[in-house]
Amino acid sequence: MCYSLKSTIRARKATDVMRKRGGREQGQGLVEYALILVLVAVVVIGILLLLGPVVGNVFSNIVNVLADTGTGSGVIANVSNVQVTDLGGGVYRLTLSVVVSQHSDVTLNAEGDHQTKDCNLTCDLMVTNVPASGTYTVSAAAGGQVSGSYPP
Repeated sequence: MCYSLKSTIRARKATDVMRKRGGREQGQGLVEYALILVLVAVVVIGILLLLGPVVGNVFSNIVNVLADTGTGSGVIANVSNVQVTDLGGGVYRLTLSVVVSQHSDVTLNAEGDHQTKDCNLTCDLMVTNVPASGTYTVSAAAGGQVSGSYPP
C-alpha cells in the first residue's frame, strides 16, 4: 500500500509539472507567432523598398498618359515652350520643345505644315505659315503621339 501511495503522489506531481509546462508552452507559442509576424513584416518592408520605385514609375507613367496635352505618351515624354510668333503679313510661326525617352524621328504637324527632326532626348521643332491659333500634333517614329492647341 505504501508503494501505491508513493506512485499516486509521483503521478500527481508529474501531472502538476505537465500542467505548468503546458502553460509555458502556450506562452512560447505566442512568442513564436510574434516572431513569425515580425519576420513577415521585415520581408514585406524589404520587398516594398525594392519594388517601391518601380511601382511609383508605373503610376507616374499612367498619370502622364491620362494628364493634359502637355504630357506625352509612348516615346514622347513632354511637349513644352509652345509659342506662336507673328512674322508679319499674317504669317505666324509655331515653335515648341519636345523631350523624348529614346532616340527617334519626331514630327510636328500643325494646320497643314510639318517638320520632322532627328531627336535625341530634347529637340525644338518649328513650322511656319500657320494661323494665329490652331491645333498641333507631335508624333514619334518610335511610338507615341501628343496633340494640343496653340496659343497655350
